Formats: sequence, C-alpha cells, structure tokens
Amino acid sequence: MPVSDGSRVSLLPARGLPLTAFEEFMLLDDRPSHPMVIVARFDFADGPPPHTLGDAFAATVGQEPLLTARIARGQGRPRWLPAALPRLTHTKADSAPSASATVAHPLPRIDFDTGPMLHASVVTHPAGWSIVVAVHHAACDGLGLVQFMDRWLLAAAGKASRRPRALADALAALHGRGRVAGSWLEFSRMLPKFVKGLEGVKQFVARDVVDLGRGAAAMPSTARDAAAADWLPTVIASELDEHLVEQLEARALAAEVMVNDLLMAAVVTTLGEHVVARALPAEAGSWIRLTTPMSLRTKSDHVLPAVNRVSMVFLDRRPGEQLDIPQLVRSFKDEMDVIRSHSLGHIFPLSLAAARLLPGGLRRATSRSRPQSTAVLSNLGRCFQRSPLIDAAGHLQVGESRLAGWWIVPPIRPGTALAAATHETMGRRTIAFHIDADRVPVAVAHSLIRRMNAMIRALAERDAMSSRREPAPA
Repeated sequence: MPVSDGSRVSLLPARGLPLTAFEEFMLLDDRPSHPMVIVARFDFADGPPPHTLGDAFAATVGQEPLLTARIARGQGRPRWLPAALPRLTHTKADSAPSASATVAHPLPRIDFDTGPMLHASVVTHPAGWSIVVAVHHAACDGLGLVQFMDRWLLAAAGKASRRPRALADALAALHGRGRVAGSWLEFSRMLPKFVKGLEGVKQFVARDVVDLGRGAAAMPSTARDAAAADWLPTVIASELDEHLVEQLEARALAAEVMVNDLLMAAVVTTLGEHVVARALPAEAGSWIRLTTPMSLRTKSDHVLPAVNRVSMVFLDRRPGEQLDIPQLVRSFKDEMDVIRSHSLGHIFPLSLAAARLLPGGLRRATSRSRPQSTAVLSNLGRCFQRSPLIDAAGHLQVGESRLAGWWIVPPIRPGTALAAATHETMGRRTIAFHIDADRVPVAVAHSLIRRMNAMIRALAERDAMSSRREPAPA
C-alpha cells in the first residue's frame, strides 16, 4: 500500500524495497574520490527558463520512487526507503558554460543514507540557461535519466507524454526490475547458452588490462579533496555535425554493421594508437578492455520509473589490432551478435547475484586495486527523437527556449580513468569524456577526443573500411 509522509504519497512500501545485486554493486563501488554518479548538462537558448519549470520538476520527481528514496543499510540486504523530495536550486553565472568543458560549479555530494538520489539545478547565464543534473547510478541509468528529463520538460511545457505511465503499475514493475528471465522455464532454457560465456569469464579474470593512468597515484581523486562536501567532475564534450552523422549511418548500412560497432572501433583505435605511441603497457600480455552497457529493457519497461535494467559487456582487444579497421569492426559485430543470440548479456547480473551469496563476494568485486577496464563507452542512441517537444523545425522547444545542446557522462571508478558517452539528438551526435584528471591530464583527454573524432570521420568515409592504417605519431 502507498504510504504518506504528510506531504506526499510514496509508492515504496512501508518496509522498503530490497536493492538488486546490480544496485548494491553500484552502492559498494561508490568512493568519496569516485562517486558512482551520472552527470548531465542541458543548455538552452533563445529565451528564459519557463516559470513552470520548478512546479514541473516537483511533480515529475514525485513520481520516481527511487530518485526520492534513501538507502537503509543494516543486517541483511540494503533496502530502498522513502526520503525527502529533492529541491530544484537556481544559480546565476557571469559567463556562458563552455561547450567543451565541465560543469561551472562543484556539485553537492549525494548521500544515499539520507537521500534523495538526485540533484538538479538551473543555471542562468548570458547565453541562456542550463540544467545540471546529477543522479546516483544505483537509482538510475543513463537512459532512465533521459526519460526523466523528457517527462520533466514536457510537464514544464504543458504537454502530455507520448507514453504516459500509470503510477499504479510502478511498484509492480519495481519488484520485477532485477529479474533475469520472465519465468523459471525461460531461465532454464537460457542456462545451456551460458556455457558459451564461461570462456569469457575466464578471460576477464586472467587478462591484464591496459591502464591509461599508469604511473599515477594508487588512489587518485576526481574531486581533488575527497573529504569535501562538493565534488567537481572533469568533462570534455564535442559534437559531430549532421552531415558526418549521415555519412556514418550510411557507412554502417553499407557495411552491414551497426553504428555502435563503428563507434566502439573508433574508441579502441584511439586508445590503441595512444597506447602504442606512449608505450603504456609494460607487460606484453596487456589488453585494451572496453566496457559497454547493454540494455535488458523489454517493450513493457516504459512503465518503470528511472531504474537500472542493464548489463555490462567487456570487449578485449590487443594494442595494435586497430591497424586492420575492417576486421576490428567486423569482430565487434560478430562478438555482439554472439552475446545477443546466447543471452550472454545476463552473465554480468547473474554473476553479481551469485557473488552476493558468497561471504564478501560483492565487496571483493569492488575492492580490486588493478584496473578492470581501460575505458567505458555508453551509447544512448537517439534521444528525444519522438518527443512532443520537437517542433516543425526539428528543434526541442521548451517555452520560448530551444535545446542548443547537451551531454551526459557515466561515473568513473578507481582504475578506469576514462568513461565516454555518446548520443544523437536532432541529427547531431555528441561525444563526452568523463576523466579522472589526476590520472589522465586534461590536455591528453582533449587530444584523445580529437583523435577519436578524426577516426569517426575516417570510418564514415568509404575507403576507411578497406585499408590498413598506421599508428598515429606520438
């Protein structure tokens, strides 16, 4: 039954809701120096913030049980419990935010013991206004945050959502959010396919991973001062023009691969050239490991509030394999096809669920000092594509303002110094790097993102898929 705290009604039951293994993993992986927090910034131009923005935020976030929750930790599994509603803050900046730089001001830390799990602020500046959002990954994934923003902005514009949610269905959906299969029969049918994934698990444990931050301190700090009440992520963003995006999609179609296969190849090639040029791996057996989220959402998951239904896929390549671009792209497509056809995307959440049954299993998984990935790439695909906010000119319009651009970045954990995110909105593709600036200097990160953009441009050209490339000079 819904419970009331006197000011609102919460869909969470009085005894709370247990965390899934994935959510608990994100909770344990949180560090003062490396908070497991997703950050996004939305920049608007051509008008002031609508006066309805605050009321729309309160109404929308009040429908999100996990974003307005806190985590109770004691004996047994942690549980989600109702907490206070987050408040929308307003600040003013003297200069416009840079399109290729981080948020202008430090962000308040999210305390999951007291909640809420989301912070949002509106920043007015000479070029217009921006919304900066930070959300804990245990309560929300990147796609869930985009869906939340769409509902919030729709409410501010006085428009109805294209896929309205029934709050009565939200709690039932939350109870089933960590389910791997729809039934025990379906789960039993999946088990034989998992044998295919045992080889990958063995490789994951045995292989040494290239560390982009080699030589840096053992416990770096993205916040500079891990004890501070605020933290400041370092984000570098760039945008690909519509013509290049069209070329990239045409190239993927002609090569019978997905755009994501090309993007993953661009990341690995960029890292491979960097590793070879800088001679980073001291051991001959080191691998470049790219981690990428895989959505486990079903068609009915639109009723879910912002919540994780995601797995992680780990793709290993040797430094130097990026020289054969066509083979690299094809290998990514073939590997992802095997993962999908054998339901191997469920291996990661299943392994976390199994680790929970072992004493200290999840804690051991989050306490490894060696890097588990070289980099992370999250592709959110096409965002706001069918939103009622899109006007006849193809702009996302909220009141008098239009969305001029936005970026989103996943968290970075100790040992993984770079997390990249990409999305396409209104024909333009944005790429954003979240870096550990104590391990990867900002100048190096700018060089990497320029090199990656050049690689994407090369992949969009017809001859890039049929020729070998030499490593870029140091």
